[in-house]
Amino acid sequence: MKEVKNMRRVLVVDDEIEVTSFFRYFLEDKSCDVAIANSGREVDELLHRHPSAFHLALVDLKLPDANGLELLAKIKTKYPDCEVMIMTGYSTVKSAVLAIQAGAKDYLEKPFDDLESLENIINSVLLNPVGNTEKLNMEAAQYGIIYTNSSPLQKVIAVAEKLAKKAINILIEGETGTGKELMARFIHGSSLRAPYPFVGINCGAVPESLMESELFGHEKGAFTGAIKTRKGYFELANNGTLFMDEIGEAPTSIQVKLLRVLETGEFMRVGSEEIQKSNVRFISATNRNLETEVENKQFRADLLYRLEGVKLSIPPLRERPGDIPLIAQSYLDKKYGGECRLDSDAAEILKMYDWPGNVRQLLNVLNQTHVIHECKCLKADHLPPYLLQRAEHPVNQMPIDRQIEDFIEREAEQFVQSLVNGLSQVEQIHLKKVMDRIRKMEREIGRKVIERRLSETNRDRQLLSKKLNISIRTLRYILNEK
Repeated sequence: MKEVKNMRRVLVVDDEIEVTSFFRYFLEDKSCDVAIANSGREVDELLHRHPSAFHLALVDLKLPDANGLELLAKIKTKYPDCEVMIMTGYSTVKSAVLAIQAGAKDYLEKPFDDLESLENIINSVLLNPVGNTEKLNMEAAQYGIIYTNSSPLQKVIAVAEKLAKKAINILIEGETGTGKELMARFIHGSSLRAPYPFVGINCGAVPESLMESELFGHEKGAFTGAIKTRKGYFELANNGTLFMDEIGEAPTSIQVKLLRVLETGEFMRVGSEEIQKSNVRFISATNRNLETEVENKQFRADLLYRLEGVKLSIPPLRERPGDIPLIAQSYLDKKYGGECRLDSDAAEILKMYDWPGNVRQLLNVLNQTHVIHECKCLKADHLPPYLLQRAEHPVNQMPIDRQIEDFIEREAEQFVQSLVNGLSQVEQIHLKKVMDRIRKMEREIGRKVIERRLSETNRDRQLLSKKLNISIRTLRYILNEK
């Protein structure tokens, strides 16, 4: 491959000569330096002998002698800054989403009929090879989704933003109060349907007798009280997004009708024999395990297959304690015009609580606390007693502190990150299970880790607390010091 200064270097991997020839012509016309590989073996040879990094790699998901996901890992290991786009014509979109979660920039669907769209996607990568994380964070914040750069939620947002422009249904999983509707609104706002309506319905809040009418509308006189013709949510959301929250609460009779409209885009208003058409992006959400609901005959398996074109899981607040101060201060700024700040000790106490009600519970606590104290600085002693009791609970009777979980995870990830890029998907899944077990280690192990780090700093608690980004007070709680 020739070396040309200031040219974008692109690797195209596909076993179809027609595809590689197409991209060679397409990319060289854009003054790109193009390398071609028709097999996994040829990719290995290119990576071995090529001294300069590729800026972009277009990789087929399935080759005769290699898997696109494995090639993705190899390319990212050799060239971490190379953007990889997966090309898929064989597999389902779910496999392409796995690629995105493993580090791919995006995926392209074969055949490449829409050349203008293809050109826009490739241009966006070539002209902006490094993703703008801060821009994405700001866009998410516009929908009330607040997180730090080290938050596990950041990866979910990055995947959601890529999927937003794809014609695929999305199922959002998460505990109550994690912000599933905010995520749905973010996806809608990032999609090509953004100019059209976003319509939401909570399946648990609508009586079964009214559900059909709410979704599909009704004709005048269809039932007692139907004094005029009314459009349902599917018509109101036409060309936009229909969001069904707590889809697991939908009665069986409605599940059958939902399946039909998802398959055909057709439905009838209650009391009508005229077929209506609706073109909607369907996003659903649940705090239940729908697979278990299917096993228990409470949810239709065929409907679940239609809903989860892609599944996004929002982590609970207890798994992202580092986000809590930022969420809290952002809420206080918005609610009270920047006239109330969060004290550092109060922030530490908030981080130590499990928050079973997640973000919704946190915001309620902040609002109630401010209403009671009318303070310009929300301090630790302003917080509800149960939060203070948790902070002052004896160490040996408490589960592992959230601050220690953060620390252990950072320690483990330094070791894990050196391995993960070279592992297969199966090995990565196994590694994730190991990480989950690490997070469940008992508090005593965390205390011993802190003791070891404390000895490294000559017992300097002030220095160690700064390194771990926690307060002296929290450090003493962890060490069981009064």
